[in-house]
Amino acid sequence: MTAYEPDPAAGLWTEKYRVMPFPQEWRAEFLELYRRRWRGAEHLPVSSLNDLFRATAPGLVATGRGAGSSSEMPWVYASEELPSELVPPLLASWVMTLPPGDELNPKRMADHQAALDRALAMIDQHSPQWRQESVDLTAAGVSPGGTAQPDRRLYPLLPERIGALLADRPLLLNGDELSFRVITCDQGVELVSWPPRAYGSKGRTWYYSALVTVTMQTVPFHARFRVHASYGIRRWATQSPVKLEDGRGATVLLDAPSPWLGTGSPRRRLTANSVGYDRRLGMLTWRGQSLVNLLPEMDVVRVYPKPSELTAEPAVWLGGRDGVAAGILYSSTTMGSHGVGGGLMPLERSLLDRWVEEALHPMFRRVPDLERAYRWSKPAVIPKAQVKDPEDKTLPSQKLVRVRRDALRAALAEQPLVVEVLWQTEETKEELITALRKWLGLSSATPDENGKYAWQDDDLHVMLLAQPLGTLGTPLEIAKEAGHSRAQRLADAVRKRAEQVASRLGPCQVPVGLTIVETRGRKYFTSFAADSDCKNALRLGCAQAARVSQFIVVPEDSEGPLAERAASAVADGMRQLGAFVPPEQRLGEEIADDLQFLAIWQVRRLASGPTRRSGEHLVALRIRPRDSCHPVRGWDGRRKEWVPYSELLLTLAAAARMGDIKAYSTDAERRDHIERQIRSLLFQVRDRPTLVMVNSGNLRDAWPGLANGQLRKDMITFCGEEPTRLALHGADLRLVLLRDANSREETAECYAPGGTEDATPGFSSGLWVSQNAEPDNRVFFSTTDKPATSKQRRDVQKLVPDPNWPHGPAATAWNPQALEITVLGCLSEAALAEDKRISTNSDKPTTIAAITHQLRFHDEYEPLSRPLPSHLAKLAEEYVLPLAGAHNVK
Repeated sequence: MTAYEPDPAAGLWTEKYRVMPFPQEWRAEFLELYRRRWRGAEHLPVSSLNDLFRATAPGLVATGRGAGSSSEMPWVYASEELPSELVPPLLASWVMTLPPGDELNPKRMADHQAALDRALAMIDQHSPQWRQESVDLTAAGVSPGGTAQPDRRLYPLLPERIGALLADRPLLLNGDELSFRVITCDQGVELVSWPPRAYGSKGRTWYYSALVTVTMQTVPFHARFRVHASYGIRRWATQSPVKLEDGRGATVLLDAPSPWLGTGSPRRRLTANSVGYDRRLGMLTWRGQSLVNLLPEMDVVRVYPKPSELTAEPAVWLGGRDGVAAGILYSSTTMGSHGVGGGLMPLERSLLDRWVEEALHPMFRRVPDLERAYRWSKPAVIPKAQVKDPEDKTLPSQKLVRVRRDALRAALAEQPLVVEVLWQTEETKEELITALRKWLGLSSATPDENGKYAWQDDDLHVMLLAQPLGTLGTPLEIAKEAGHSRAQRLADAVRKRAEQVASRLGPCQVPVGLTIVETRGRKYFTSFAADSDCKNALRLGCAQAARVSQFIVVPEDSEGPLAERAASAVADGMRQLGAFVPPEQRLGEEIADDLQFLAIWQVRRLASGPTRRSGEHLVALRIRPRDSCHPVRGWDGRRKEWVPYSELLLTLAAAARMGDIKAYSTDAERRDHIERQIRSLLFQVRDRPTLVMVNSGNLRDAWPGLANGQLRKDMITFCGEEPTRLALHGADLRLVLLRDANSREETAECYAPGGTEDATPGFSSGLWVSQNAEPDNRVFFSTTDKPATSKQRRDVQKLVPDPNWPHGPAATAWNPQALEITVLGCLSEAALAEDKRISTNSDKPTTIAAITHQLRFHDEYEPLSRPLPSHLAKLAEEYVLPLAGAHNVK
């Protein structure tokens, strides 16, 4: 694993810093000024001030967290005391951005100016005092549950120190040196090779850099914290001009020299800024607290890019003008294709990892290698292709068809399968019909005069109606009404289209049907107006007519073979009907025949989301693999019962359409409500053996007891309460915590070293455990196979291409990420003894982890990023589409 821990043999790693607090007098005056712009603000926007100091102040090492809200916290950590003449102008430039900037009322403008004058005077009246501190960069305690609890100061300090070490050590690859710049992030630091490298292909030049991310993490029940290093590619947008869709922005990394003459400090940093389209001004602007808004106040000599100039000539600014360079980060979702593929191959990943390991020696050592924890890596997955069929190897095997039919009968409770195809192109309609036939092993059929198909095969009855989508697929028409918010106007347009869809489809012949809709791509809609994409309206309209819905994009707006996309659309439609159960597991130990799985997932929609309305909902999904009727069910909080998965989706859509999905007003309200729901759910499943799965990163904010420092084996913690035995919530409960990278690099990357020193590293699938794991180890790591679609050589190099593979940068690499599985609670020997259950067989934590790991494999999918119950629970968020309250439209 690309993870490191403090080496006890190295002793303490002590660094001396000059530290400066953020005076309370500053905070009070500045906050009063800031509240003139944002009424009720509780915290100062110190992130841009920190960026300014890091970019311009010589000797500054890091900025502490929480300094803007507490004068007790150190604000600035520096290797030397900053020159006294630098602090006031830097601070004054930031303070000037706090008050409102567009006040038209003369009296209020004068009042704001007076408040600004008082704040600027405060800078000279209360000069912060420097002091010296020694910090042990390996300092950590241990929680009552045995988990490392590092000194809180280390979270910004240690990654910055490691970033500085790496920035001072060029990386040598294929005889070429790569130098790195540091970018401070919310979690740790990033290092980007600078200047970017160029790759030429098909008459164009593309730019990219190596990316190294360094974060500090803890692992449940491990007494030493870890440093994670992850590796990838940072691609730069160079198409002229760079088009930013209405409502979307882009990140810009700025390379600028210090504005202070005579500092002589080398450039070691890049600073992150944000650019986007401002509807009010009708132009591109620097968003939020972007540093590039402040630097021209300090540096009147150099010219800094305006957003319109940068997007018009991105390649020019990437190369630099008069000592100032800037690069727009490429986004695959908004900027089309890029000539450089994402990701790194195992060989290159291992070379970067060796470079990091050398830089951290001797203070940190690599964590122990992993070894297999369980004999079987996969359940009894059925091969998809009938390899003996020489005519069509895409046909599924008879066994797979039989399993699919059985799952569908159970999901539909013996009701017919009713499918509608709303198409825009004849070819997509035909491919969808063919895909449905192949999925279920149906014979060819001829439609009647109304376009209806029917199949009756043994006890499976299938009906399909294909009809044109027509005007239902046109962009939404959003009224421009004064006095109504953007969210309200969008909600009105969505409800209107949803009503039209429901009217077109009419009553459903069965409790729940399936509609597959062919739509235009997202770029087609954004060419009309923001928020005009009708997909969410179509989904809510289908749900209103008792249909779950799946979408496929017209061929002209999509990539990939149509037949493959049609097959995926059919499979996803069946998934929404609940016709997906786990394959038979391969386990060496006996498990309860009636073991059920419960996955809990918290859906959070932001006001910047698809409906411009925030809202939250807790999804609970239960799978009973051996149930013959509706084995996949979800909890309906209104009806207080478990309903079929398809009905759960319709219930979520109905709540969204009626405006019943709300956002919590405070963190305390969210926590209390979520924890009450979780207690209730645990009560609902206490009647039989249950394996509960929750994702730590997804639920931790609402359920603080999932934080690593709060965990104790076989116990559960709710806010404000002492930990209690899990058995008190259900005698046969098992609780597994899942953790993925979740944008914070919380789980380390991994690769399989070669059998010899000269062998090429690769990948390996399985359930893993640390080589020095204790007998009652609870933490495991799950990796899966490389996707079948990933065709790559393990030894291809992209950062500095091998002469034998000059087009290596174009390759797309699959980046493996270990899923951390923590068996928090099970029927361990200690837990059974505590409950005096002498005659009950104890669990092996390894077996519980193996069950969880094998649930990542399924007959229909490539290996999943999370176990199937959690996967299905998360996908239910497609139907959580909170709408603003309705209002009368003239």
